[in-house]
Amino acid sequence: MNTMAIRSSALPRPDSGQTGLSLIELLLALGLGVLVIAVAGTVFLASRRAYVLQENSVQLSETGRYGIDRIVRAVRQAGFVDPGLASVLDFGIDSDKAAISGLDARSLKSTTVGIDNAVTAAVNGSDVLAVRFAGTDDGSVVDCAGFAVGSASGSTSGSTASGNSANPGWSIFYVARGSSGEPELYCKYLGRQAWSSTAIARGVESFQVLYGIGPRDAARPVRYLTATQVNALDAQLTLRGVTLQQREQDKNRQTHWKNIREIKIALLLRSSDPVRADNTNLTHDLFGSAYSEPMAAIDPGVRINEAMLPLQDRKRLRKVFSTTIPVRNPAR
Repeated sequence: MNTMAIRSSALPRPDSGQTGLSLIELLLALGLGVLVIAVAGTVFLASRRAYVLQENSVQLSETGRYGIDRIVRAVRQAGFVDPGLASVLDFGIDSDKAAISGLDARSLKSTTVGIDNAVTAAVNGSDVLAVRFAGTDDGSVVDCAGFAVGSASGSTSGSTASGNSANPGWSIFYVARGSSGEPELYCKYLGRQAWSSTAIARGVESFQVLYGIGPRDAARPVRYLTATQVNALDAQLTLRGVTLQQREQDKNRQTHWKNIREIKIALLLRSSDPVRADNTNLTHDLFGSAYSEPMAAIDPGVRINEAMLPLQDRKRLRKVFSTTIPVRNPAR
């Protein structure tokens, strides 16, 4: 036997397949892997940003519509008196106070009476709107906080969640900063024992009100005024009466606040998160540029320029919500 042949057949033959990667191939594979991960991460982050943007946009729209709806419901109740109780209530007589009142560029404290002792630290010149109305015996009339308001006849005394049976109902709207520093639309109301307020819409940067005023026999307002302008008209009234009480009653008879036919309201809301990537120097005109151009200097808050806002707030989504509300109940 050929020993050389035996030795040759016993030796292992080299594998003809590939047994490993070269350094160049390994580096190329790692590079492709990193590229795939980077692309996947970019797609994920883009999807996440789109989701957060959409979520904030939906939240913004829902909050704006909710805030507008609460104000509209309250204004429609202004001056309401239950026809069945009108003969036994003093509410709504000529010498009584107007059912609608307001302040420009002011905020309120929760526990003070009505809109008295207003504070000047208003959020972006936001206004105050106060609505007064009578309750009902069945508790079907509610204030802006959702509490039933009893009538002043006393038959519902002690049975309502809010309101004093000897007082009318109140729905007062104003903007203040919450405990987190976020601006919020508040509803102030007269509780069983004292005044109180609750936040109803978060992220409200400006709340503006205009009052459509006209003669009592006018179906539509002749002009729109700010609260300051309405009060200026009242300051020009010639009041009759010997005592201070008599002159106050005469002012209540003549006040221009009883000639309000429509109310225009506007809210500027911002999103919870800084999700924008576009230009942060936008200008928001709450009643349109035609009003803001001549009035922005004397009616603070009707024009908000993002360049004037704190830097950390400029990347938020913003949207204006507005509507016009007819005053349904006739003024007395």
